[in-house]
Amino acid sequence: MHLRKFLCCMPLKYGVIIAGASFGLLDFIIGCYGWNMLIKNEFPKFVVEFFRTMDTRICVAGFATVLWLLMINNFLLVYAVLYKKLLLIGTWLLINYMVFLFTLVTVLLDSWAFIRIGCLGYCLIVVKSYYTELSVVEAVESDSSRGASESEDESNA
Repeated sequence: MHLRKFLCCMPLKYGVIIAGASFGLLDFIIGCYGWNMLIKNEFPKFVVEFFRTMDTRICVAGFATVLWLLMINNFLLVYAVLYKKLLLIGTWLLINYMVFLFTLVTVLLDSWAFIRIGCLGYCLIVVKSYYTELSVVEAVESDSSRGASESEDESNA
């Protein structure tokens, strides 16, 4: 599936920036909430129940750390769009495809995970479409610059 616009009205570039910034901000807030639980050593009942067979402190610290790493990844997506860094956009796609697959397991346990998986799925399509768009432009530019350098070589001979 390939999109031409984000939400049917906005260019893909701005849609990717919105996706990176919103997921980055959301991951930052949830990660901070996890670290706040650790500092206060107070965990909501649903968190204790979710990790009932494991140490709650270690699990919450692990999830908070992963969310902060995802936050960095999402803000790097914004940077990559602004400076057209295909490698960083591809890395974001790879990491978030894995997150998408891991989150599918938790969709049955939490309704918020269902909302996140829906938004993430759409954003993966948007970012992939933008990545494809940039790849095509870069390929065309490299072909045209190669043709220009070949013409210069022929005129110099």
